[in-house]
Amino acid sequence: MCDLLENVPIHWGPRFDCGSAAATFTRVDPSTIEFEAPAHMALVMFTPQPGRIAALNSDRRTNFMAPVGCLEIVPATADFYASWSTPKENILVALRPRRLTALAQAEFGRAECELQPPRSGFIDRKALLIAEMIRDELMSSETVSPIYLDSLLTVFSVHLLRHYSSVAGQPAPPRRGGLSARSWRDVSDFIDANLMSDLRIETLAKIAELSPSHFLRAFRQTVGQPPHRYILELRTKKAEQLILSTDHSLVEIATACGFSSHSHLSSTMKRLRHTSPNELRRDPEKQ
Repeated sequence: MCDLLENVPIHWGPRFDCGSAAATFTRVDPSTIEFEAPAHMALVMFTPQPGRIAALNSDRRTNFMAPVGCLEIVPATADFYASWSTPKENILVALRPRRLTALAQAEFGRAECELQPPRSGFIDRKALLIAEMIRDELMSSETVSPIYLDSLLTVFSVHLLRHYSSVAGQPAPPRRGGLSARSWRDVSDFIDANLMSDLRIETLAKIAELSPSHFLRAFRQTVGQPPHRYILELRTKKAEQLILSTDHSLVEIATACGFSSHSHLSSTMKRLRHTSPNELRRDPEKQ
């Protein structure tokens, strides 16, 4: 299976890849790039690009102004060329075709869909807002949250489907209410049993028998917070219990609770509990 961001140099910026989707925040000096897209790709600009030159499946290169919030879409297998003469910052999202197809089926009941790129220089403010949240998480001083980034990529993908694909304009099924009692029980039981695993929105949505975007809305309505925050709170509580009731090392506890490292556990407890694992073990009254 190919790397979704294989055509983007690693030194251009931090990246996240969950297998079916990926994102990178790039900051790069004037340069040129040319490739055949290994997946569906979408770029959202954070800095203006006067005199940007691009070509999509054509030898004809267009010179245009790419403002902040400019959205470019490159469908999978398309030939793409771009060059820019001023420093550039942007979010680049890559989606495997099967992920977008699965979303189209879940959201719109359409088994097939094609992306339809907007005109050169087109501004999409909602895409910019989602891209800014992706950037902020990728640039976090703490370890990034995979399930949070997975949530943002799901929202971004559904936005592309609704506005830049062959299913655009198709009515989605009405979405009302939170999770049913059965769905909430099944989802919460699965989360409890898999806290140490790398949980994904697509997996939880399937358990609830909902589309990913409907699941995100229904989960928040039922629980009062998004999945990634709920899961982080559960992991922190479990870590506290193990710190107080066992003599396991903090590294072992971090792994058992789904944290990527001891430092990730420590930074999370500092932020949520205003204490550290070591301090809690020395002084249980800090709980």
